[in-house]
Amino acid sequence: MKHINTNIFHPAWVTGFIDGEGTFAVAIQRNSTMALGYQVQLQFVITQHIRDAALMVKFLEFFNCGTVVNDGPTKKQFRIRDFNKLETILFPFLDAYPLQTQKALDANDFRLVHTMMKDKLHLTQAGLDSIRTIASGMNRGRMSEYASLRKSP
Repeated sequence: MKHINTNIFHPAWVTGFIDGEGTFAVAIQRNSTMALGYQVQLQFVITQHIRDAALMVKFLEFFNCGTVVNDGPTKKQFRIRDFNKLETILFPFLDAYPLQTQKALDANDFRLVHTMMKDKLHLTQAGLDSIRTIASGMNRGRMSEYASLRKSP
């Protein structure tokens, strides 16, 4: 992992932080310039209160990629959207320092969508439909699925 700057943080600490505060997001947005009328975008995000803006910059330095942006008036985000950086920096990091919580399921789904996009499946209706299904079961979708299972007799 030549791109990771371990002088900033211990990698295991970063994994724990991602387990608690990270988000693996698959966005499907209308875009009339695309053949199917939709664009798929992957985004890894860590969000914190603006008082921890310096921490977000340290993630930028740790991963040697990404951006730090405002997320409304009170929050900052560290983001990796670059398709190649996800594959060459984030995924190898997560392979070396695996997530320990349910968030690992979201990371696996995120990586699956990345692979589908790499194989150009997002440019087909069947592939786009599959990505929609995967995305709907991630993050809060996975949590609501779990909540409904707990309510079952």
